[in-house]
Amino acid sequence: MRKQLLLLTFALFCAFTMNAQEGERLKVITGVRVNPFVMYDFDGNKTEITRIHAELGAMFNNKTYLSVGYTPFANAIYNFNEYWFVGFDKKIPVSWVLAEEYMFDENKFIVQTGPNFKLGNVGNAFVFLFTPVDNIDWGLKVGVFIPLNVVLYKE
Repeated sequence: MRKQLLLLTFALFCAFTMNAQEGERLKVITGVRVNPFVMYDFDGNKTEITRIHAELGAMFNNKTYLSVGYTPFANAIYNFNEYWFVGFDKKIPVSWVLAEEYMFDENKFIVQTGPNFKLGNVGNAFVFLFTPVDNIDWGLKVGVFIPLNVVLYKE
């Protein structure tokens, strides 16, 4: 299952990147995200968590965003890949996210996916399904991203 998820991630990354190369615009962005969320497992448990992530990413043609980051509290690295299928010219832009996270302290690899909704200039709201890759055990995350970013480069 782990290899299949990695292969799926790689295929989506390639598809997003090829699509992104058709566009004219590139934005390189860095900063932090404040990420409060509620995490549910399907045994009825819920946990309220807030994380801070440091991130470096690139937005291609206002459609595809690819980034890598670090979450200090969880001692985890991640990549965050999203495709905006409802564009920024709409009232509520919507993307689909596929993200992977490796937690060093727990030697655990997590994959998550779901919709992400842009809420004006404030941030994003999301609903993600997630599971550890080595032991499939689905859960649900509902929360927001509050970006504190700067654009390093734009063309």
